[in-house]
Amino acid sequence: MTADVQASRVDQHGKARTLLGGAFGHFIEWYDWSIYGFLAGIFAAQMFPAHDPAVSLIASFSAFAIGFLGRPIGAFVLSPLSDKYGRRTLLAATIIMAGIGSLLIAICPTYAQIGIAAPIVIVCARLLQGFSAGGEYQIAITFLNEHASTRNRALAASPQQLSIGVAVLVATGVASLTTRYFPPDMLTSWGWRVPFLIGAALSVFGLYLRAGLSETPSFEKVKDKQKLSAAAILASIAEFPKEVFIVFVVQMNGLQYYLWMIFLPTYANIVGGLDKASGFAGSVLASVAYCIGVPLFAYISDRIGRKPFLIGAALCFLLFTYPLLSMLAVPQLGFGTFVFVAVVGAIFISMNNAVLGTVFAELFPTRVRTSGIGIPYAVCAAIFGGTAPMVATWLQQLGGPLYISLYVMAVCLITLVTHLVLTPETRGRSLD
Repeated sequence: MTADVQASRVDQHGKARTLLGGAFGHFIEWYDWSIYGFLAGIFAAQMFPAHDPAVSLIASFSAFAIGFLGRPIGAFVLSPLSDKYGRRTLLAATIIMAGIGSLLIAICPTYAQIGIAAPIVIVCARLLQGFSAGGEYQIAITFLNEHASTRNRALAASPQQLSIGVAVLVATGVASLTTRYFPPDMLTSWGWRVPFLIGAALSVFGLYLRAGLSETPSFEKVKDKQKLSAAAILASIAEFPKEVFIVFVVQMNGLQYYLWMIFLPTYANIVGGLDKASGFAGSVLASVAYCIGVPLFAYISDRIGRKPFLIGAALCFLLFTYPLLSMLAVPQLGFGTFVFVAVVGAIFISMNNAVLGTVFAELFPTRVRTSGIGIPYAVCAAIFGGTAPMVATWLQQLGGPLYISLYVMAVCLITLVTHLVLTPETRGRSLD
């Protein structure tokens, strides 16, 4: 073997580890959030007891939403630290915090054992995971995009968005196996804890992957000049109000993700009587469709641009949300119908998610890139993402699928206007 071949293999191994290490934390984040969303209906009565099962479920999803309050805090604290000290160190910190949150949920005693302390522990664990997630997304997407070439930037950065689909796929599979093979009594007493223990173990593996990752070339070029304090970096994003607004609006479409990829099995069970195991199995197929769509659309966007996919995704949900959700609100809902609705929605979501991270990175200069992405992203995620299951449950009780659809359609209209009027085509921009 020649020295050139050996060097090439080492370089390829380094690139593969960079991609995997950069994306794995996002995988952990979405596995944790998905598992909670999938299993909330099972442990709700243990941790959030109430006279009405629906009230317990809403309380459990409220803890899901409270976790999103940690995101803006994490974004305000961790993003400027990444812009000042680098991407690599902060990536290790976020994955450690995510693992601790999963472990706390897995070992938390029930309400019957420790009273009000049980839901408090769950809420604190969710807040810690939210704090971690408040830094993870933008640091990782910045890390991957800054390591990528201009020509194939969206494709090279797509593993992070792909990791969302893989995480939901794995979480759905774990939830499906857990609900299928644990007897009901065992499942409600302790079986639901196993997926959270798996999440904690995955975080340890993720920390190993991130050990030794190299800092990004773009940050290496500016680090000697980056003498500003973290607070000054945070303040400097005020120079980019239009870009901050665009990030906020694009992230509003996370609402569709949480409805389709997290809440849909529970929704189908509520309105159509679909058993939860079948709902989880159908969501596996939707996650597969998402995982195929993300790199495909990312590759195409590197050739034709980002805006067609942002506009196309918003337009599809504007037109088809109500027809699709209405198909689920029928007695004796069939598995095939659920799969069709879940897969179509997942394809629409993949159109948006294939490009949004790269668009975010291309909007800001290196010196404030993480902060410029992270703060509006986290604030918006807290408002529209974390509340999605709870709001959808409430809107369903008020007016069925029409009310939920009107909520989604309003978000899509705001998105379309923003993209047509304000959002630039960022394909080809230099990150330096």
